[in-house]
Amino acid sequence: MMTREELYSAVWATPMARLAEQYGISGNGLAKICHREDIPYPPRGYWAKHAVGKAPKASPMSKSDRSRSITIRPTPLPPPPIELPQEVKQQVDKARANESSILVQERLLRPHAVVASWLAEHEEKKRQARRERDPWTRKLYDPGEFTQAEHRKHRILDALFKAIERQGGKIKQGERRELFAEISGEKVEFQVREKQKQERRPLTADEKRWRSHDDKGWKQELVPTGRLVFEIKTWQWPNGLPRQWLETDKQAMEAMLPDILATFVAAGPLLVQLRKEREAAERERQLAEQRRYEEQRRRKRDANRWRGFKEMAQDWHELAAVRDFVAALRSMDVDPSDEIDGRSLGEWIAWAEDWLTRADPTSGGVDGIFRRVAEITDWTYRDS
Repeated sequence: MMTREELYSAVWATPMARLAEQYGISGNGLAKICHREDIPYPPRGYWAKHAVGKAPKASPMSKSDRSRSITIRPTPLPPPPIELPQEVKQQVDKARANESSILVQERLLRPHAVVASWLAEHEEKKRQARRERDPWTRKLYDPGEFTQAEHRKHRILDALFKAIERQGGKIKQGERRELFAEISGEKVEFQVREKQKQERRPLTADEKRWRSHDDKGWKQELVPTGRLVFEIKTWQWPNGLPRQWLETDKQAMEAMLPDILATFVAAGPLLVQLRKEREAAERERQLAEQRRYEEQRRRKRDANRWRGFKEMAQDWHELAAVRDFVAALRSMDVDPSDEIDGRSLGEWIAWAEDWLTRADPTSGGVDGIFRRVAEITDWTYRDS
């Protein structure tokens, strides 16, 4: 962190490029920070004049009520290039050799099927608009003419699509109009768009008429730059492979096509490997989940068996009192032939002894007890 004064002194003491390198950012990034903080910095050619003692005086820095410190965070380094497997590297090298320069035609004579469908769809919309009698409806449905950037995008994609298919891939368009290539059986979704930037413009007469007193005298909006951006939209993407290509003043998108093609070729087998790893991880997750489920069932079953064992012990303990009660009834001086509800007293006592035998968990011996325990499952007790 530093103050505005400290950064002002630094940019007038050391060339911007060298100073930015010390901070771990680009010269353009440092210039943006100075612009944001209203800090003047040396103009182009200043240091050449400085070397011969003819440099102009440093531009004075305006006063500011900003008291906060300036923090310059180093730009993260790009990830190191991915180390491709030898087989994949050979495929990429072969593709680069065969497609060292991908020719983009000046005119679309025999466009790729996907590009041709865009052109046909556009023409059909124009025909439908011309059939409309109402001018407002006609204007609403008329797609207009393709822009120069759209024409160029069609020609670039036509060349790239054909190059990908020469390498064994297949270009398709989904139901949501998303573009994707099938490489080694894997789906790679992508898009090409025109980069836009924020720009201020003066307010129109209508906007000035309806603006409130605290509105700004300008409006900020997105405007096209004419530069194309190629982006990989597939979420699962091999680490180290580029996902975006943005053309610059030094390099047009046409020159990037061989690198984009090589990336697609490399991505195919790497995506296959990623898919296999995900499938293996999913199988292991399911096995672990199955093991957890089986262990949970085993513990529940064991707890239920212990519960059943204790219940048999409790039954046995209670039956001891019943057994003593039956023995006491037998010892009483009664006439066993006396009848109650069609049964003699002797038969009633035999009935009680029969139930006592059936209810006694030890009547089948020790093995009988544990056979009954073994029959208990994790579902025997639904309240646990």
